[in-house]
Amino acid sequence: MTAKKKERSGGSAPRPPNAIGRIARVFDAALADGQAARRQATDPEFRRSVRNDRRVALSRFKTVRDALADRERIEKAKKKRAR
Repeated sequence: MTAKKKERSGGSAPRPPNAIGRIARVFDAALADGQAARRQATDPEFRRSVRNDRRVALSRFKTVRDALADRERIEKAKKKRAR
């Protein structure tokens, strides 16, 4: 967006996150991670690191980090319910 268009738009406050925005961010992250995974799939060093410690090697991808965070959040919720 050019400076003139920004001036005309009035610079409104950022919108609160909505479901479509969250879905779009997840989709963009998945596409970016997929592309990165395709690039690294043939890298021998990456394959060795996956063989040695899969969780650490794959946690460089945003979608994997998000999934691990979700899993930890679910486990915490289960512990709270069990009490």
